[in-house]
Amino acid sequence: MKREFLFVLLAVAMFVCSCTEPSPEGPVPDDEPDEPVVEAKYKAGEYYKSGLAEGIIAYVDESGEHGLLISMDEGYEQWSTDYIMLIVQGGEFSRENGARNTEYIKSQENWEELYPAVVWCDSKNALGLSSWYLPAPAELANAALNIEAINATLVEKGCEPIAMGVNDAYWSSEEFGVQGAYSISFATGDFADYGHDKKAYNRVRAMRKF
Repeated sequence: MKREFLFVLLAVAMFVCSCTEPSPEGPVPDDEPDEPVVEAKYKAGEYYKSGLAEGIIAYVDESGEHGLLISMDEGYEQWSTDYIMLIVQGGEFSRENGARNTEYIKSQENWEELYPAVVWCDSKNALGLSSWYLPAPAELANAALNIEAINATLVEKGCEPIAMGVNDAYWSSEEFGVQGAYSISFATGDFADYGHDKKAYNRVRAMRKF
C-alpha cells in the first residue's frame, strides 16, 4: 500500500514538472496598450458655425481643437485715411497677433474715421460677438497655406472666393512706416514685399480665433 502511494506521488510530481514551462529568455514584452491616436477635430477649409460665429477654418493648431476663422465675405477699404505713424506714438505691432494690433488701433482717438479696414472688421462684432479683427501678416500667411481648401468651401457656400491674383492684396494689421502698412498676396503667401500706401484701397478679410 505504501509503495502504491509513493508511486502516485511520483506520477503527480512528474506531471506538474511537465506542465511548468521555463521562463522565456530576453526582455518581457510590454503588455500595456499603445496610446490611442487622437484625430484632429477640425481641419483647415471646413465650414464652422458656433452660435453667431460663422466662417471658414483658415488654420488649425497642433491640438486640432483651436485655430483661426476667416470671414466668408470681404471688404475693399483703405488702411488709413491719413499718414500717422502709430509706432512713433508708442505702439508695438505684432507680426503674429492681429487681435492685439486691432485693439491698439481702436485705442486711438477718432479710429473710426481714420482706419477703415479695422472698422470693416470690427463691424462684424455685433449682437454679442467681440472677437473679429484685422489679421496680422503671419496669420494671413498661415491662411495662404490652406487657400485651396478655403476657397473650395467658400464657393460651395455660394460666397466670393479669396482673390488669387498677384496684385490682389489683402490688408494686415501691421504698420509699415509712416505711409505704409503690410498686405499679403494669397497667390504667393508673401507679405515681405507688400508694404502698400495706407491710403490705397485693398481687399480686407476679418479673422477670429476659435
